[in-house]
Amino acid sequence: MRTIWEITNKMFGSESADAVFLTINIICWTAGTLAAGLAFCAITGTSAALCITKLMCAAIYVGVIVGLFGGILFLYRRRTQ
Repeated sequence: MRTIWEITNKMFGSESADAVFLTINIICWTAGTLAAGLAFCAITGTSAALCITKLMCAAIYVGVIVGLFGGILFLYRRRTQ
């Protein structure tokens, strides 16, 4: 998260850096979880078409829980230091 924050903070002003950071963080966690799930399906030989709805649901939950709430906690800790 620190790397995403540093890149975002350099490219955007202080007004929009928080919102852009949270958006990118959510997208990265969602895409990473989806990619890991698809890799797991490929390794086990399961058809991706059979488990895509479960993977998408899991990826969205991880994106919201870890990406959004984790990002908020990260920003809160950076502000209080």
